[in-house]
Amino acid sequence: MTRRAIRLPSLCSMLVGLLCCTTTGAAAADTLNLDRVFGEVKGWKIGFSEALGGCAAAATFLDETTVWVGFGGHEGSAYVAFSNPGWKSIQPNGKYELDIRTGRAIWRGMFSGFERENEKGIFASDLKSAFVEELVSSFGLRVYLNRTLLLEPSLHGSRDAVTAVSDCQRRFIEASIGINPAERVKKNHNVKSSGTGFFASSDGHIITNHHVIDRCSKVTVVGHDRTTASDASVVAKDNANDLALLRTANLPTAVPALRFQPKLGENVSVFGYPLSGLLSSSGNFTPGAITATAGLRDDSRMLQTSAPVQPGNSGGPLIDKYGNVVGVIVAKLDAINIASSAIRDIPQNVNFAIKANIVANFMTSNGVWPNDRAKSRELPPETVAEFAGTFTVQVFCH
Repeated sequence: MTRRAIRLPSLCSMLVGLLCCTTTGAAAADTLNLDRVFGEVKGWKIGFSEALGGCAAAATFLDETTVWVGFGGHEGSAYVAFSNPGWKSIQPNGKYELDIRTGRAIWRGMFSGFERENEKGIFASDLKSAFVEELVSSFGLRVYLNRTLLLEPSLHGSRDAVTAVSDCQRRFIEASIGINPAERVKKNHNVKSSGTGFFASSDGHIITNHHVIDRCSKVTVVGHDRTTASDASVVAKDNANDLALLRTANLPTAVPALRFQPKLGENVSVFGYPLSGLLSSSGNFTPGAITATAGLRDDSRMLQTSAPVQPGNSGGPLIDKYGNVVGVIVAKLDAINIASSAIRDIPQNVNFAIKANIVANFMTSNGVWPNDRAKSRELPPETVAEFAGTFTVQVFCH
């Protein structure tokens, strides 16, 4: 598997996606174990694996199969392993092609065999984020080896378990490096301001507002996991539509689809990094709705939303209930100026976003093709928030 995000089919499609193509860390799986257990979440033990150098979750089912999901080291690459004392034919370091079926999606890839204590297992690392997302969203999965059903475990509670593992891994990384990159950027560089952006291509392109990066001598972005900070180059700017296209060497784990023509009244949400240094550095998620399909004075380029935004949200994604981006946050109505005007009233939650079709036109005119494969399966708000965190970044202007 590769951590580089590719243009994947909808998770609800019947198409076959590649699961993996490398098995980095297979040797470490021979001693896979939860050396320190921190707790239990819905039947999944949460702990730290010394062999893989990161946090993991493990659950053992009635047929004695143990499912392992975890992260390895500071890079945080995800892995999945299955082990069972009855799998006598599995050979350590052997290569096994598996089909993993989660709902209507089929994932195919190579696993490496390993042996630990009195059982044998199969292991794969450097998982694509789309696979992990689908895995923990499933109530169960079926794993086929050479078209023969190998196991069919229930995955009840896996989403909560992976969330707990992610929190564990974040704490482990922060303890290891002492301070997160966002704080290091602010302390070690002359930061003028900050905003938000989101990955718009698997090649590291990022969309944000023009006003976020205007007059910056240098632009730095920090990823959602707060473990990496990288310089970004400005590829293109559109002052008229307040858009900017950046590019960074760090490649995304997920790229959201752009969806056009959202409907009046539909639920949306905003993810971003407002009021840097005051609010949570891990990102803020605020829900709302589409309250108008045009902006001030019927500006057809804009959407109006009731999702609350603050300084620092500029350039961030406006997301629908399926996880698609329908707009880019650009402004909020100036409540103080409005209140002091002849209207003499304070507007509440009147905020604006640039429509996704304007963003798509901007990207294609600069040779970057957006992901236009919009999803149509409704997701719980907490899933939308988790997914948004994977592709949203904080943008620092120096």
